[in-house]
Amino acid sequence: MLGRLFKFFVFAFVLLALYQWLFSREQRKSFREWVVTLAQALVISSGLIAILYWLGWH
Repeated sequence: MLGRLFKFFVFAFVLLALYQWLFSREQRKSFREWVVTLAQALVISSGLIAILYWLGWH
């Protein structure tokens, strides 16, 4: 279960980072923005794992 959570975390982080990088006017990121991106990716991946587990996908 933790392996799947880690995979979803990495996937969500990459998607969010790519989205913010592509649609941001400034290319330089501050430390705070990266922490916010990591937090969002963790919340998204945790939610996906919880939903999939609830639906019976193990």
